[in-house]
Amino acid sequence: MTRSDAVVIGAGPVGLTAALLLADGGADVVLVESATAPSDLPRAISIADETFRTLARLGLSDALKAESLLDTGSRYYGRGDRLLAESKPVPSRIGHPAKSQFDQPVMEDLLWRRAQDHERIRFLTGTAATAITVDDAGVDVDLDAPTGAVRIRATWLVGADGGRSFTRDALGIALVGSTQVERWIVIDLLGTPGEHERFAEFHGNGTRPYVLVPGAAGRLRLEFMLFPDEDPDAMTSPERIRELVRPFHPHVRPDQIRRAAVYIAHQRVARTYRRGRAFLVGDAAHLMPPFSGQGLNAGVRDALNLSWKLLEALDGRATDRLLDSYEHERRTHGTKMVRVSRRTGAVVMATGPFKPRARDLALRLLRAVPSIRAYLTSMRFITPPDYSDGVAVPVGRTADWRLASWIGHGLWQPEVEAADGLASGLDAHLGSGWTLLALGPGDDAFVGLDRFWDAIGARRVRLLTHGAQRSGATSHVELVCRTGAVARVAKELADTQYVVVRPDRYVAAVFPADDERRVVAALREFVDDRRPSQH
Repeated sequence: MTRSDAVVIGAGPVGLTAALLLADGGADVVLVESATAPSDLPRAISIADETFRTLARLGLSDALKAESLLDTGSRYYGRGDRLLAESKPVPSRIGHPAKSQFDQPVMEDLLWRRAQDHERIRFLTGTAATAITVDDAGVDVDLDAPTGAVRIRATWLVGADGGRSFTRDALGIALVGSTQVERWIVIDLLGTPGEHERFAEFHGNGTRPYVLVPGAAGRLRLEFMLFPDEDPDAMTSPERIRELVRPFHPHVRPDQIRRAAVYIAHQRVARTYRRGRAFLVGDAAHLMPPFSGQGLNAGVRDALNLSWKLLEALDGRATDRLLDSYEHERRTHGTKMVRVSRRTGAVVMATGPFKPRARDLALRLLRAVPSIRAYLTSMRFITPPDYSDGVAVPVGRTADWRLASWIGHGLWQPEVEAADGLASGLDAHLGSGWTLLALGPGDDAFVGLDRFWDAIGARRVRLLTHGAQRSGATSHVELVCRTGAVARVAKELADTQYVVVRPDRYVAAVFPADDERRVVAALREFVDDRRPSQH
């Protein structure tokens, strides 16, 4: 029997990300995948800033950006191809393009190769899980490997094996929700002529709705809604494919058609994301229509959220409340993204003599209201996670009000300058664990603090404003904020304010020195430094 800290079932982008985050954090991981090579099929196509931020931790974001169409938006058309709305996210505050189009095979290959080379990952390809048994002390996973039957004994299990998850079925976890009636054909092309603007196009023409999504290096995705009487095999024949793509790629060659497949979108969420020591992430936990481009991004958020909590458990500090918070934080947001994706699809898929007319009129009327127009044009309907009622501490009376809104949200990433004069994003100085940031005046900001911060391995970082003198202290890192709202807030503070940053770069608490005891007591409900290690 092989023993491991964690076993991850499924080596798609989400499973690979989870395995790498765990391994980079010091866990010994067994990664199980039935395929023998990364997939070459372009499935997901939209990538969010937070996914790039996670890939940056793995050292892969720059390589993927080089193969991506960065900083894109969306356009929605109605009857007669009349433009109804143009949306583009507000500029990201976390240091990466808010929305971009990427190529999933490129991403998978980068992750796959890094996992193969990782000394803490035992990567079992061509291997399928056949049984899972969960008990109070760990998880047994039976495998059918090329060399024969294998059993893995792991402390924790992560099921990342997709929409038809064996893990989910073996754990007896049901999916709740519905399946979309409409079928779509997706066609991915190479070598498309000309240059497209950096917008995905949703054409709700009322007859045959279709979607056009440009990518880098001549890549193009086309999706067409099928009518009830159309046969999927006939619609994916070479002749029919050429007919559908002719307006966009008049002289397409067979080798330029990467994929042509019919799909039916699901809008379902697992009833629970946890069964004892086993957890679900990605499509194993939630299935959503593609219209808002959130499926893979939600899965990577799952992997990031869960991995740091399992690492805390392996270090002995995680309470059961921390482990339960994974489902609370991620299922809440995942369910919301399923609803947003379903509603976006309903807008695009309106057909018949009346629904498209009513939709177009309603959108024109709504755009006449400035607040609604701003909501639509800045894509505020796709909201980032808010974990303020998860692993977070409610703001106290003496905390600065400008920092209170940071709690539960992703930490902004300003450009900072280190003592050697080199500039970078703040993330480069945060490490992979907890961080305690100090903003405002006070060279002795980290003197006399509670031992809790040392016990959880929190990195101490003081953010200075331009022109401030460095203290020269070696007990913490001092960085000068060069740009952004963080620098403005830090400059205006009258006293030292602390910002507690979780390992996933979300803010858990803000407090002044006189509120430290309350914050530490609240955080110990999740991360108790007095518990014994499991290693």
